[in-house]
Amino acid sequence: MGFMRAKTSGFDAIFGVTEDPWRAIVVRGDRAARITQATMQTEGLLTNVYDNELKAIPEPFASCSDGAFEVRVNAWPKRTVFLAGDQCLYWVWGKGAEYQGPITGLPGFGEHIPADYRSDVDAVMCLPNVPYRTMLFKGNQCAIIEWGPKGRGCYYVGPLTGLAEKGWSKLPADMSGDFDHAAFLGGSAGWYHTLLIKGDKALTMNWDSGPVKVGTYAEVAAGLGALPANYRKLRLPAAGRFSGTTGGTRVELRVDLEGELPVVSGDVFTDGDYRNSFVLEGTEPLTLPATLTGVAKFAFNTSAPLISVQVDKLAPGGVATLTRSAEDETNAITYTCSYVSRFLRTIEWEVDAMAGTQAAGQYATTTHPRPPGLAKKIVTVQSAYADVGIEVRTSGTVNEVPVDETGQDLKWSDAELHAAMVSNFSGHRDTTQWKLWSLVATRYVDKGVRGTMFDSDDADDSQRHGVAMFSDEIRDQGYAGTRMEIRTYVHEIGHALNLIHSVDKNTAVPPQPLGPRDGAGDVSWMNYVDVYQGPDGEEGEEAFWRDFTYQFTGNERRHLRHGFYYDIVPGGSKFGTDAADRPALKQFTPPPPSRSGLKLELSGRQSYSHGEPVVAEIKLSLDGSTSQAEAFPGLSPRRDSLTILVTDPAGAIRPFRPLARSCGSLDQTVTLNADTPALYDSAYIGYGAGGLTFPEPGTYRLRALYRAPDHSTVTSPELTIDIQAPTDETDQKAGDLLRGSQQGTLLALLGSDAPQLAEGNAALDALIATYPDHPLAVYALTAKGTNAGRHFLTLTEDGIGVRPADTDTSIAQLGEVVATTLDEGTDAGVDNITLNATMRRLARAHARGGDIKEADAVLDQLVEVFRDKHVPDPVLATITEQAEATRTELHEQA
Repeated sequence: MGFMRAKTSGFDAIFGVTEDPWRAIVVRGDRAARITQATMQTEGLLTNVYDNELKAIPEPFASCSDGAFEVRVNAWPKRTVFLAGDQCLYWVWGKGAEYQGPITGLPGFGEHIPADYRSDVDAVMCLPNVPYRTMLFKGNQCAIIEWGPKGRGCYYVGPLTGLAEKGWSKLPADMSGDFDHAAFLGGSAGWYHTLLIKGDKALTMNWDSGPVKVGTYAEVAAGLGALPANYRKLRLPAAGRFSGTTGGTRVELRVDLEGELPVVSGDVFTDGDYRNSFVLEGTEPLTLPATLTGVAKFAFNTSAPLISVQVDKLAPGGVATLTRSAEDETNAITYTCSYVSRFLRTIEWEVDAMAGTQAAGQYATTTHPRPPGLAKKIVTVQSAYADVGIEVRTSGTVNEVPVDETGQDLKWSDAELHAAMVSNFSGHRDTTQWKLWSLVATRYVDKGVRGTMFDSDDADDSQRHGVAMFSDEIRDQGYAGTRMEIRTYVHEIGHALNLIHSVDKNTAVPPQPLGPRDGAGDVSWMNYVDVYQGPDGEEGEEAFWRDFTYQFTGNERRHLRHGFYYDIVPGGSKFGTDAADRPALKQFTPPPPSRSGLKLELSGRQSYSHGEPVVAEIKLSLDGSTSQAEAFPGLSPRRDSLTILVTDPAGAIRPFRPLARSCGSLDQTVTLNADTPALYDSAYIGYGAGGLTFPEPGTYRLRALYRAPDHSTVTSPELTIDIQAPTDETDQKAGDLLRGSQQGTLLALLGSDAPQLAEGNAALDALIATYPDHPLAVYALTAKGTNAGRHFLTLTEDGIGVRPADTDTSIAQLGEVVATTLDEGTDAGVDNITLNATMRRLARAHARGGDIKEADAVLDQLVEVFRDKHVPDPVLATITEQAEATRTELHEQA
């Protein structure tokens, strides 16, 4: 949220200019007023307000400063530090900038800022007598730093009442902390007089004797009272969070008056365990103090749906009284809830970054032309969520993770990210909690991916705990340090809070309404800039930024502010679902016919044995209406252009959601034509974010939806498959060894070293050892052999290390997969697309083991195998191209 917290006063900063008589500059956006204690002298643009001495101040400080303090030295000219987000400008009057950059890098000052004062500071002011003394306020605490060339650093951190001067212990209770501004007063009043401002109240004090004047701006200093009305108008949030407990049951209550109509929501906990959530919408605007009464909507059935909330104010000291009862007002229980925060929810955000990477910083909206209605402001990840009432709280620092010299390519797979999150996230628990972990890594294994959210990757189905952003990919796409980088972070955290892409909302459970133009018209953090469609037909990134006001849509805001606890909290409901136990979709409504010229097909086995991994083969081709068409190359459900709907034997329809869904640009396309008539891929869909996709025997129906570059949706015909019951005891035991959640995770990730998946790995080992001739053994061998053949990145307290590839094991296990699949005497084996990938992995294992000749032989065999299968010529050409590309890469690395 930047170095300074948001102010409740109508202005952003105040700093002294002269001492005798006292003069100060009061800053509001790009304007400022020059005042004395008695009068306002002038008001205008900040850059013009003081004899042009500030004329050359650069953006964002000229328009977006959220704090400022003077620097007292024993020499002319005057000096001022302007603050904007986490950046600062050390301005020497009449000369210019002496420093511009992160506040933590301000020479002599930044290194002395205590960790708890590196963000969300309330106020800053200079102190007299000793040069370069600065006082930081936070709550009822403070830190004093003596910096500059001969400074002694931070020499006091503690409560205001702990200062040697006794006047700080005599402040009135409502003006004893949480100040918006502080300014040191000089002149005839004495050195140790200070002006403190909180909201629309002010106070002057003598450090030794205590308060001198307390009251409104005008009552304390006529110059403050003479400020223009917009400087004096409060910027109080029209929402607040309260908490109260009765008889072991605690209620977290949210009161929201920001919209046209009031909303009250809350979460109920008994003995620390979550029980229920509710939301009640008012029917007419309210003015505080007020009461809102009605039958609330609850996440789960309740005998006490009638609620009444009385609230006096949305500020510290406020009280909200909640009464719950039956609809006939019997069995009433009352909770007296005290004000907690202006934020409706608070998340603790832990950020780890690989050495050499850079976490997202901030963006000033003055950098580019602004759409109508967008104010000049600093945008950060934290401010984006603060705008919707969510406090994203960090330690103020990013944890840098050293990299082992054996880091090799440092591309992260889903398996490695999963293991890193579980082992390195200090707050990780397999339960619901307002904690989130982010890793700033180098690259993802798939090219073009800027970020990803971990959906579900443990045995307890505890999801949405972690996200990763890929610094090198962001840099290579030209987005490092830009608004797009911040959008990537906000977007991925949105996924962790159970927001899905704008164009995919109709695939949620239950389905959500799409926004304008089938969701592509959403001007939201959750839309893709590439697919954006404006109201007048304009499309793409340029049009998106022209219209984007750095906000979520109304429905997204409603979810973030008032969504039921399980719907939003990390570790709660599965990604894309809610906690209300609503029935799944029972009828599929096809989208309008696509005019993209594309045809989508699913294929695969029609029957699967007990425990057998279900793999869907996906084909995208021309539909015959045109000789060529553009297509997105990604056909995997892990990418954003494809969704597979699964209808179970009872008729319930749910989207398959992979364990991790990556986010990248949708601006890369391929042209399908006579030379490249189709794209192919396969996807393991037996286990995903929702657990086992096919938990019971029976008939299931699969249908794929593909979002084409023209924003239309291409729908495949249904593919019907049968999941068979076990035929005998051996089938039962072998299948059971593949059906656990850890085994499903390992099959989806193609293996992992994560110690948290040890039981799953043991089950795969048991299947291979106990039932080596069973058809299911080939799937365990594929996952184990793939993982053995690659190095595995690990994140520990000592940094990032690498487990080298076990090429002998990989060659043995993948070789057996290939041999079994090609054995005409058995029906066991993997599908063609998986066989292609497996043979290329086998070639890599031989090359890593030093046998480049055998690697070449495997690649030669790969082409011959598919030539003998009489695949279509374009398909064989693609396989040949893949084999040669692999061969070239391996020879270059040899």
